[in-house]
Amino acid sequence: MPVEGPWPEEESSGYESGTVRIDGELWRIRTARVTPTKPGAFVAVWERGEDGATRPFASDDRAEGLLVLVDEGERFGVFRFSRTMLAELGITRSNAAGGKRGFRVYPAWSTGLNAQATRTQRLQAPAFERLA
Repeated sequence: MPVEGPWPEEESSGYESGTVRIDGELWRIRTARVTPTKPGAFVAVWERGEDGATRPFASDDRAEGLLVLVDEGERFGVFRFSRTMLAELGITRSNAAGGKRGFRVYPAWSTGLNAQATRTQRLQAPAFERLA
C-alpha cells in the first residue's frame, strides 16, 4: 500500500492535522485528544472559509474521508471514516445538514458510556481498528 505524506495543515494543528495519500486516495488525518473527564476522545474537523469563519467539512470534500488516530496509554487505534460515513453520522455539511466542527470518538475499549455515547460507539464501530 503506497503512502505519500503526511502533509501538515496549519488549521487544527493542535490535533496534528494534515492530509495523506494512501493508494492514490487523499485522506484527511487528525489525532483525537483524550480528555480526563469524559470517556472517548475529541477531534476537531473544521476548515476556514473564504470569509475567515470556521465551518464543518463539506460532504463533497476533495478527501476520501478522515483518519482519526487515538492514542490512550498502551492502547492505540484508528477510525477510518469514509466520506459517506461522515455524512451519515452528520459530521459533514450539506444542503440537508449543518455538520459539526468537532465530535467525540469512542474506541472499542471505551467503557462506562451513557446511552448516547453507547449508540455513537456502535455507529462508529465499523470504522475502528485497534492497532495496539
